[in-house]
Amino acid sequence: MMHGVIREVCALSVFCGLAMSIMPEGSVKRVAGVLCTAALLITVLTPLRDFDMDSYALLLAKYKEEEAALTARGEEINERLNRLVIEQEYEAYIMDKAAEKNVAVKEAEVEAQWSTEGLWVPYTAEISSDAPPSQRAMLTEAIKTDLGIPEERITWKCDE
Repeated sequence: MMHGVIREVCALSVFCGLAMSIMPEGSVKRVAGVLCTAALLITVLTPLRDFDMDSYALLLAKYKEEEAALTARGEEINERLNRLVIEQEYEAYIMDKAAEKNVAVKEAEVEAQWSTEGLWVPYTAEISSDAPPSQRAMLTEAIKTDLGIPEERITWKCDE
């Protein structure tokens, strides 16, 4: 629809320009200028007469709802990705700390929780290890001190 209107305006502009260029100076040229202007205005304004404002309003409302839903979904995905990255960082920290203390750890899983300060903080830790209880206690103390996860939220999985 819009392409047709643009083509009509362009064609009419070219026609009016040609007509004005071959017109003799004087009152005939002024009248032709007024007629060309009127024709261009009518060509531009005619599609507005057929424009359905109710459909446009509904379509606009639909697009605004879709925008809000997509924005919310994007924020949710971003938040989830941030949480996953932060959890992986904490897991890597536990693995590094275990290697530093010579504790054999197969895997560490950390669950982060949103804090009142607006940050992801480590909430629970699950560690897979066959290490003796003394080494587990040493790593548990390091996790408790460095990450702030209380001992009751640190779970040890053993393959024994």
